Amino acid sequence: MPEPVIRVENVVKVYEPSEWWMRILLRSSVDEPVLALDGVSLDVEQGTICAVVGPNGAGKSTLFRILTGLTTPTSGSASIAGWDCETESAKIRSRVGFMPAEDRTIWLRHTCRENLEFHGRLQGLREAKIQRRVTETLDMVGLGHAADRAGFALSSGMRARLMLARALFHEPDFLILDEPTGAVDPVGSYELIELIKRITREADLAVLLSSHRIDEIEALHDRVLLLNEGRMVFWGDLDVLRSEWEQPHITIDFDTRNAARSAERILSALDGVDTVSCADGQLVLDTELPIGSLLHQLNGSLDGIESLSRSRMRLQELLAKILRADSEGGS
Repeated sequence: MPEPVIRVENVVKVYEPSEWWMRILLRSSVDEPVLALDGVSLDVEQGTICAVVGPNGAGKSTLFRILTGLTTPTSGSASIAGWDCETESAKIRSRVGFMPAEDRTIWLRHTCRENLEFHGRLQGLREAKIQRRVTETLDMVGLGHAADRAGFALSSGMRARLMLARALFHEPDFLILDEPTGAVDPVGSYELIELIKRITREADLAVLLSSHRIDEIEALHDRVLLLNEGRMVFWGDLDVLRSEWEQPHITIDFDTRNAARSAERILSALDGVDTVSCADGQLVLDTELPIGSLLHQLNGSLDGIESLSRSRMRLQELLAKILRADSEGGS
């Protein structure tokens, strides 16, 4: 196995409440410690994209802030390319490409070229390299034709590409992308994700990417870190996640509502059967039980069945099921 570029080991982050006078100024009612991360660990190798997934408040932004040196962990450690995120954050920031969730960091009155030139000077690049990288990077993200177009004249998808270009401009070893497609339409989102996948592969980068879009997570088809209330619920390959948690959907259509409800009472009493829905004569179940076993239990109701099908569980439903089980177990 290659040595991981990004390594997080048992990181805990607790935000302590501010002094009473500061809470008045900030209009904050938080007067108790807040546990943002609770023992999170992960490794990300070169050429790998890890999707960081979870509901709002799960700890995704806190994890990114620790990795970029903007905040320190309460305990545990985080490192990138062997540099400690707490004590060597300046070195890390010179080698990480960071794309924030919002485009407010773009100078809208300046052109794409001028935005990248300014970023290059902040990174301490020589002028000759800045001019070379402007052309290379804009072509890489598909904005070569818009180099001299002002930021306010760009579509949301083009602004997202400009932010990605800025993250790539100084040739980083790793990328941290915070909801890169948050303001982009579905078609533009797909194209941007495909672009990120291609760049990751060609440049052999290690990438952390947070997203709320299920289709993006499936399109990446790589590693997944699932967070919930600061806890690491799952870390690993998406296929492993499905194999551990997924149950097939069984959909049975009956000729009447009463027949469907009667079947629900019988089948939901079985071990290993979860009712998803029962309405308008259709019964949907999650179960690993063979269809033959279900039909055997419904022996007296077979005449009322009009159709029966077996389908794969949608990732959105699967993640909701996992998070629900974690919340119930953690409460």
